[in-house]
Amino acid sequence: MTDIVTAEFLNELRSLYPAQAKYVDSGWYLAAAVAFSSSNRPEAVSCVFRHALEDLEKLPDTSDEDRRLLVRKMREAIFKSALLSGFAKAIYALISLYEATPEEFRDTEPMCDFTRSKEEVAASGQGYFDLQYGDTAAETQLLLRSIYPDLFRSLEHVITTLGYGYVYSLEVISSKETSFAIISALIATDMLGPVKQQFACAVRNGATVEEIRGVREMRIAMAAGVLKHEVPNI
Repeated sequence: MTDIVTAEFLNELRSLYPAQAKYVDSGWYLAAAVAFSSSNRPEAVSCVFRHALEDLEKLPDTSDEDRRLLVRKMREAIFKSALLSGFAKAIYALISLYEATPEEFRDTEPMCDFTRSKEEVAASGQGYFDLQYGDTAAETQLLLRSIYPDLFRSLEHVITTLGYGYVYSLEVISSKETSFAIISALIATDMLGPVKQQFACAVRNGATVEEIRGVREMRIAMAAGVLKHEVPNI
């Protein structure tokens, strides 16, 4: 796989995403890392990181904080994608990223605030759920409750409280960038039904149509000949 993930290929992926004023604000490397992680290609994650780090090194005034932020953003995007693609895939991708990360940029303490009460986490999770689903949030929760009450009660705790309250509410990457991670993971796992809804979520989270289209086109380029279904248009 690493033979396929060449500098030329990664440059092509980067070119599909609109240029940003600051390199670390670009969504291309997040979307690429999540796509490879969700496709069970953890070895390619380190290739994305090294390529992005080399890009950073070519820019004037790049600081250690920029380099550290690059690592943290990639790491958090992969972690968030685990709720969709599975923690086993994410863990191996994170190992690949860790091994490629210079020691001085490896965090040793958690970024999440684990001192919050259960009620605070639940409220945060519900708030993030409402933001993601917009006008359909109540309808979606009603549907889950109707099709299987046990499923709803389990999801209410595991997904809404822990998933949305802890994982998705982490703030190293923005809500917009979290949407890109979700979209990349959904396309990578061929779960295309919710993709159009996530496009709308990304817009609510501040993404432009051009940015969403870039994430979509990147993922299609990476999955040529693999996806069974056509990816919805934005």
